Amino acid sequence: MIQRLSNAPYLLLVVAALFWGGNAVAGKFLATSLPPVTISFIRLSIGVLIMSPVIIRLFKRDMTVFRANFKLLLFLAVTGVIGFNLLIYWAVHYTSAINATLLNSTSPMFIFLLSALLLGEKMELKYWVSMAVSFIGVLFVITQGSYDRLMDLHFNIGDLIMVLAVISWALYSIFIRKISGKMPSMAIFGFTLAIGFVVMILPVAIELSIVPVKAPSITDWSALIYIGIFPSICSFLLWNRAVALIGPSKASISLNLIPVFGSIAAFLVLDEVITVPQIIGGCLVFIGVFITSFTKKKAVQYAKEV
Repeated sequence: MIQRLSNAPYLLLVVAALFWGGNAVAGKFLATSLPPVTISFIRLSIGVLIMSPVIIRLFKRDMTVFRANFKLLLFLAVTGVIGFNLLIYWAVHYTSAINATLLNSTSPMFIFLLSALLLGEKMELKYWVSMAVSFIGVLFVITQGSYDRLMDLHFNIGDLIMVLAVISWALYSIFIRKISGKMPSMAIFGFTLAIGFVVMILPVAIELSIVPVKAPSITDWSALIYIGIFPSICSFLLWNRAVALIGPSKASISLNLIPVFGSIAAFLVLDEVITVPQIIGGCLVFIGVFITSFTKKKAVQYAKEV
């Protein structure tokens, strides 16, 4: 039974997207009781604790490779393991979980754009059309469809932070290709998780010395355990297995399910209301992403690790 499920790529992708969709919702739930750096650090602590047997084995076996690629691993840890999730948990202090998940779906747009700007990759016209459509969708979401807000540059600070989170993930996704041929994906995951944990010790100590934090409740711990296990570990492993079976191009389309699951979870758990501008903006973003899917070129791999 387990072997049959492990060979069902589309089921694996749906479950991975389901877990990722709950990440911003759990972060929004925790925003009223814990500051963002603390949430991110506890998430990393849970992940490191669970993955500790793998991480210890990796450091014993691949220390030479780790030292040779430390700078790049550090960059990946800062942008993907720390920056992306920390910015999400910061963003949902000021914006809705629905907005966060919708803006998160623009990651392909930023990956293609930054690939062109930083790596000099040539893009067909369809990619520029895709980015234009997705960008209009982003504007709809962050301005709530208000022309006055657009003209006055009156944006929700949380939405802008979420855009920074997506850019951080795009940088991670681009530069992970530079190391993917040098070590297995599990080694990259384990090393960056460990580095992220160590890097976050000082920031969380500073935050806790400034911001008074009450002991998390049972429901808070439930949300923390959720983000520490399911989006951070399970989704990553499910995604990698699915990509191995069908390739990144086909697998990437499943990422469009993340804002769908996230919006449903936000409606059920947080009682957030889905607005017309969010629906319009989300549809435009999806259309932009689907435009890039219909290509014969190999898509940029942007595996999610949250």
